[in-house]
Amino acid sequence: MAEARQLKAGRWRIYLGTGLDLVRDPSTGSIATFDSLAAARRWWARVHPGEAPLPEARRCARCGGYFGPGAGSTFYAGRYYHPNHQPGGLDWRVS
Repeated sequence: MAEARQLKAGRWRIYLGTGLDLVRDPSTGSIATFDSLAAARRWWARVHPGEAPLPEARRCARCGGYFGPGAGSTFYAGRYYHPNHQPGGLDWRVS
């Protein structure tokens, strides 16, 4: 399954499979990078017409970070969280 992820610089890349392999443009061989999620979805639909629409990877509702292949996640009130970010618990951090 392919998924789109936003880079820190704001651009988007498409990753494939559980190993998060970068997707390359078949015409140039370069890593496919896009200015927006919509542009990545349009490219994916054009290059892979028979496949499902490209989703954005799941993000933690608290920190906005993506979940890696080995990262655990919890589902709370309809949103995904890293296990240590789930609301409702005690927050031991010092401000």
